[in-house]
Amino acid sequence: MEVASKFEIHYYLNDNSHSMDAFVRNKCELEFLETAKEVSRIFGIHLVLESQAIEEGGIREIWKAVGDNGAQIAILLTIIQILYSFVPATDSDLIDLQKEDLRLSIQERQLRIKNAKESPNDKTLNEAAEVVNSSYKVIRKKSNFYETLKKCDKVYQAGFSTLDENNCRIDTEKIIERKSFSKFVIKESKLPVETNESATIDIISPVLKEGKSKWKGIYNEKHISFAMDDEIFKRDVLGKRVSFKNGSRIVCVLKIHRKLDEAGEVKITGYSVDTVLEVSDGENLKETLGGKTHKQAKEMRDNQGSLF
Repeated sequence: MEVASKFEIHYYLNDNSHSMDAFVRNKCELEFLETAKEVSRIFGIHLVLESQAIEEGGIREIWKAVGDNGAQIAILLTIIQILYSFVPATDSDLIDLQKEDLRLSIQERQLRIKNAKESPNDKTLNEAAEVVNSSYKVIRKKSNFYETLKKCDKVYQAGFSTLDENNCRIDTEKIIERKSFSKFVIKESKLPVETNESATIDIISPVLKEGKSKWKGIYNEKHISFAMDDEIFKRDVLGKRVSFKNGSRIVCVLKIHRKLDEAGEVKITGYSVDTVLEVSDGENLKETLGGKTHKQAKEMRDNQGSLF
């Protein structure tokens, strides 16, 4: 049986021509190569892709894979082929994709990748592709690829194939029709809010008047601005029942708002304090009313959970 050593993207053109927008093609190529790079990083397999001459028949781009282990390189190429034809089972919003991602533990991810590397077959390769498809960078790069490809009206479908040394297909070409391109495109770049249930913030500048001005503090040795959303605590501050001086800090439920940028990197867009649990003047630490309520609610949830 031939082992895959090359990868092909076939752009099918509706006017029987052999040319397409160079900006679109080059941007698609960049997004694809970045995806391949991320997949090889996740699998821990060194991969180099070398461009070959473009062939006609629409436009067929072929890359030759270079690496130390031919069998593992073939696995990577198959995973990449699956990825680009892996239509999301849910909405393409990142929050919905994240819900799918949460199904898999770290141990399950590692096991799936290990199984694919040691016993490659349709089942293990598809399961490993699901793991790779949960990478934010892969999701974003794949989205960029299809969003860019949509801009070229003459491309009516795209095909993905693994090839042998003689440019013969190893298995059936995976075809994605133009009407399905949008299914791969992320509609919303916001990520699920990350919550720290006991964050400590050293207060630099509290807000001592009504309004939407942001507080300033130090969190994890980093200067941040944050919205104070604990209305009870804000009333105590405005009523001078809580005062601040050098060394003041709060322990709180901190919401960290994030998004995915165009490069697939996670960027923090803001912070907000949901509940202040404790406040310190630099010496004494005092539990707040909101902190007491939060603790009681947590204890009730924990007790209810222990009943099942």
